[in-house]
Amino acid sequence: MTDAQIAAEVAELAKNPAMLKSESEERNAYFTDPANAAEIEEQQARMDLVIALYEARKAAGLTQKQLAEKLGTTQANIAELERGKRNITFLTLARYARACGKRVAVTLL
Repeated sequence: MTDAQIAAEVAELAKNPAMLKSESEERNAYFTDPANAAEIEEQQARMDLVIALYEARKAAGLTQKQLAEKLGTTQANIAELERGKRNITFLTLARYARACGKRVAVTLL
């Protein structure tokens, strides 16, 4: 989504505050419905992973482009991984971590 598209969407929402309240109520209902608990937990785990990827890269002082070069991929692929838009294999996770000077540790809870 471009900055212009985001600005247009925000402007549209500002015209109709009731729409924001309605969307907020729908979101709250979704998150408080026990039937959605498993899906919410899976999404939280995914977000925890992408945050860890981003933080590891930043701590290593690497840009997405620099990391991509180390891994033999594109900056766009790194961006997709860090936004959670692409599934990551364990091998790719290990390579990503190593390129950032880290190791992967898995804990099953």
